[in-house]
Amino acid sequence: MSPIFTSLLIGFLALDTTIAFQVLIAQPIFSCTILGYLLGNFTLGVEIGTMMQLLWLHIVPAGASVFPEGNVASMVTCAIVLYFDSIGVPNLVFTIAFVIGIGVSYIGAWLTVLDRKLNSNILDLTLSAAAKGSFKKFLLLDFVGILIYFLIMSTLALIALEAAGILIPFLNDTPLSTWEQELSFVKPAIWGIGISFTSIMIYQSYKKKR
Repeated sequence: MSPIFTSLLIGFLALDTTIAFQVLIAQPIFSCTILGYLLGNFTLGVEIGTMMQLLWLHIVPAGASVFPEGNVASMVTCAIVLYFDSIGVPNLVFTIAFVIGIGVSYIGAWLTVLDRKLNSNILDLTLSAAAKGSFKKFLLLDFVGILIYFLIMSTLALIALEAAGILIPFLNDTPLSTWEQELSFVKPAIWGIGISFTSIMIYQSYKKKR
């Protein structure tokens, strides 16, 4: 599957975060599993999805809060790992993919704020259309709002995938490829951080109920 198609799929799945659907399909454990299946490594997709789910589970994309785009970041991380799984340096690939994913999460947060500002203008036009009884214009504006977010996240994902496509082969041809063994701690560390975050959430939830 080409990076362009993968990016469009990521943009589509990202709509579920706050814009549309709301069936949790954007959550890493589901979205990364889908990517794993489509990109030919279902097991690795499940593994990365579970890891990322634990890491980002504490973030609740509710209301007007500003939050890192963990779902998009997880999908980008997973896609990069899946694309470069065959080159034989999984620790280097995962480390680079994770760093790119973290960058995507914060750039995505800024872009989400920008999208909200655009949507506030669209909302004014939508309310005006509703007041005038223009149902077609109402639906069109609603679709435009969804389309803008889809295109923003798809473009962000594509840029990240293309950057990985340049960066990983380049680094693999440098002395950094010898860091493969030294980077073996990264994935267990992410598992540990994710499990810690989740454990804290469970403990705090239990404490509130007492």
